[in-house]
Amino acid sequence: MISLGGSHVKTGPFLSSPSTRSHNSKPLAQFSLLQSSYFLNISPTQFTSFIFTIIFVIATASELENVRRNPIKEGLNAFRHLFQSTCTDLSIAASSDAVQVVFSTAAVAATKNLVLDLILALANEPAARILPSRIAERTLSRDLGILYSRVDANQVNIASCIPLVELIVRNGPGTPTSNDADIWRTVFELIARTNSPTPPTAFEKAVFDTPLRSSSASQRGIEQTHDEVDQRIVEELIGLVYDNVGGFYERYFDEREWSNNARDIYEESRAQYTGGRWSGWPEPSIQGPFFEWFMKFQGTVLDGLGRRYYTSANKVLRGSEADRKLDIFLAPADVALPNGEHDWSNVLVIREHKSNPDEDRSTKTLVQLAGYAREVFGSQPDRRFVLGFTIYGSLMRLWVFDRSGLYSSKKFDIHEEPERFVKVIAGYALMTDAELGLNTFIKRDGNGKYIVAQDVRISLEDKPIALTKAIVCRGTTCYRGRRSDSIEWEYVVKFAWPSDKRQREGELLKLAKERGVTGIAIWFNHEQITIDSDPDTISHLRRGMRFGTPRKLSSKASWVDDSPESSRAYSKTSLRGMSGSGATHLLGLGIGASSATTSSSGQKRKRDERHDGGSRLKRSKSDGSHASTTNVRIKEGELDTIGTHSIQQTVVDSLADCRNEWQRNNVDSIQETGADSLTGCESEAYGNRVNYCLVTSPAGRPLHEYQSARELLEALRDAIRGHRSLLELGKILHRDVSENNIIITEIPAEDAPKGRLIDLDLAKELDSMPSGARHRTGTMQFMAIEVLEGKGHTYRHDLESFFFVFVWMCIRYGYADTGRQKPNKPMRPKTNILRGWYTRIYVEIARNKVGDMGKNRFENIIAEFAPNFETLKPPPRHSINSHRRPRYLQAVILQLYVLP
Repeated sequence: MISLGGSHVKTGPFLSSPSTRSHNSKPLAQFSLLQSSYFLNISPTQFTSFIFTIIFVIATASELENVRRNPIKEGLNAFRHLFQSTCTDLSIAASSDAVQVVFSTAAVAATKNLVLDLILALANEPAARILPSRIAERTLSRDLGILYSRVDANQVNIASCIPLVELIVRNGPGTPTSNDADIWRTVFELIARTNSPTPPTAFEKAVFDTPLRSSSASQRGIEQTHDEVDQRIVEELIGLVYDNVGGFYERYFDEREWSNNARDIYEESRAQYTGGRWSGWPEPSIQGPFFEWFMKFQGTVLDGLGRRYYTSANKVLRGSEADRKLDIFLAPADVALPNGEHDWSNVLVIREHKSNPDEDRSTKTLVQLAGYAREVFGSQPDRRFVLGFTIYGSLMRLWVFDRSGLYSSKKFDIHEEPERFVKVIAGYALMTDAELGLNTFIKRDGNGKYIVAQDVRISLEDKPIALTKAIVCRGTTCYRGRRSDSIEWEYVVKFAWPSDKRQREGELLKLAKERGVTGIAIWFNHEQITIDSDPDTISHLRRGMRFGTPRKLSSKASWVDDSPESSRAYSKTSLRGMSGSGATHLLGLGIGASSATTSSSGQKRKRDERHDGGSRLKRSKSDGSHASTTNVRIKEGELDTIGTHSIQQTVVDSLADCRNEWQRNNVDSIQETGADSLTGCESEAYGNRVNYCLVTSPAGRPLHEYQSARELLEALRDAIRGHRSLLELGKILHRDVSENNIIITEIPAEDAPKGRLIDLDLAKELDSMPSGARHRTGTMQFMAIEVLEGKGHTYRHDLESFFFVFVWMCIRYGYADTGRQKPNKPMRPKTNILRGWYTRIYVEIARNKVGDMGKNRFENIIAEFAPNFETLKPPPRHSINSHRRPRYLQAVILQLYVLP
């Protein structure tokens, strides 16, 4: 039994309905697998498997009905009599541990015959002939027949049958029929552990995996302190900051529809410019006097434009979790101000002021401005880019923040170039919404926001259900959507900026749909976004400008590590050790020396034509999808082996026994994932990204909005099923399992998935060629340990990420209606037990996770489970085994593909 949401219900494949609940409820610790002393020394690794067993074995309503209509009754009495006879022959008294004693005392042949008789008895039950298999297209009865053959051939560790035997001996025919559900659940578990063809792992291929890059998106809530966020911002911007970009002013301020208006405003302002200086300019230009001068100047030259500059230097803007203040910003003049307070959602242009001209190249000031841009992106998730400017003394510099980094104009003195100064501050106020970086692809009317996809008007919910708060990233934002004639949210509308080198998520989802994949988002439409009839890509936004060498912000970002375990060091070492043919292949991937100066117009022309020529995307063999000279396939001698310290030796044995069968059936479809280019080895000055819109169904809720622990478990179970379907039927590896990439389905149909896996932005077809992307970002707290260490990404790493999602949910959430505060209220971030999962360098994060899964600290992880998940904790005696090592976590999570 397990208590979920205050109610005790059955566990296993059959979580009972209220009408079938037993009155003798037991806590999770008494789950049948743990009742046996066989599991007394359960390790953290075993606990991982145990939790996922719970997730996977929740039954459907139809299965429960089949069990109810086909009770076992007297069907197992013959086996019980045989067991009692065996006990008598061995002089074993009836007791709670009689099964353990029999299996440890009797001859192997005797226990084997007991198990064989039990399997035959179960296979003859009517329910077994009706219940579907969880591992193949057949019935449970046929599964039992295969199990019988394997036991008879000594291919199964007999001890793995102990929990089932104990359950049947303990529950005679006079016990409630509802206990049949426990029996069939345990049968499913036994078959899953001993008879599933588990797919092998793919190659270790760190050389060909896109390097990871840090992002400030991991900082949330009160963790968004200046120190924490600013450090991540520095890491995020390494190599992506360009100063003195040629053609900047001409690109944004020349030959615009409003250029004449800006010129007229300058002419009107000349009365305030005398003697080569602006009248009233404070010297030195410290904050207070400068703000007073600027606001007075604005009142005389920019009056009536519909937008105004405001200051909030002494007051935090609403909507900032990092408590940021903003020197001067542009916002609509008619915006409503609750309590007279401005909000980040209304900020159009950001500005930072310093009185000292020497701070123009200061990294600290740059990060401060970038922090403002991050707040704008977070509060305006549809924002395409953010404009800003800095004034240091009388020196002015203009900035643009987009999803590939940031770049600035050449600095100029506002006294020496008064016309440029006025045209800039007036130009910002005169720009169209699109020129300011707003997403005009999203339409607005009196009923709210909407888009049009396949001639269908889809209204968007006011607030997104998911967004990314960072600068350099895909900028993923998801809204729920519905048809204009419906009141039900039926779509998820996603906006994102993926690399132009990656296969579009919409293409992958469409392919998955055609291949019959279930349990993931269902494709409806995808298209590249156009703004004012122009393609919305980074290369188009940066067209006509000249980018030099990026600014060196730091000699070493905290996420970069040159140790042998790091992703970057691993890649470099592997490259140095490559043969000539290997080097040739890398050159074929577009990896070469980068030039000191690159014009945006000189980037790969075919790629720009493909993405800038229209709204439909095309993939070209000559660009972004390079042909390989060989198709590397898995060979028998290259299959990954499972560690000797596994959760159960029987599980390892069964996986090894089934591996060859799976390989025979699937080897042709599991090819090595293609290579991605390495960071810093491209000839482009920056990574080109493409703004696109994807519409999928059904709509859902974020995972953290679960309404009960049971619903959370069901959503996780079905998301994992979706992952398996995506891999086996779709031949696609997800590679980005996280909290935000699992949704809870709203009002699913009977037997439909209650949770779905979404976001295939980083997914790859198993036989795909290199994408050539500069890097990929991920959610650090959910990344698998070996991925953090730079090893190749396989399906097992995704399954490990599911486990980290589960632990994260149990600790970060689950305080609602408990009368206890969330831990992030009374606790400072430095005491957060999961803090080490997303701070510092990747290798250190990996070490932190290894430690937390280890013998001395995993009990501390479990102890932090929120009140609503108390019943998911095993007793302390089950938590730790000093002889288990967390490095075998991947081997344990293989069971997720064993269980249905």
